[in-house]
Amino acid sequence: MTDLVEEIGACRICADRFAATQTAHAPRPVVWFRPGARMLIAGQAPGMRVHRSGRPFDDPSGVRLRDWLGMSEAEFYDLGRVAVVPMAFCFPGFRC
Repeated sequence: MTDLVEEIGACRICADRFAATQTAHAPRPVVWFRPGARMLIAGQAPGMRVHRSGRPFDDPSGVRLRDWLGMSEAEFYDLGRVAVVPMAFCFPGFRC
């Protein structure tokens, strides 16, 4: 599983496409899962704040989600408890 996390984290297949967006950013896959997590959250592609921090749901939507789940920030970011797998691992940028 570690190999998969590293492979996703190293992906740069969309670099040219992202460079052509208004944000002109480099890919930064947000990989947040480990074997044994008791909960899986499948989400959309990360936003700009998550792109910058590298942590899923590190924005107001995450505050709301953790509140709905009744979880503290420490509980939510415990890889043994929660895995977050987005539909796309990178922030796609904004169109020009």
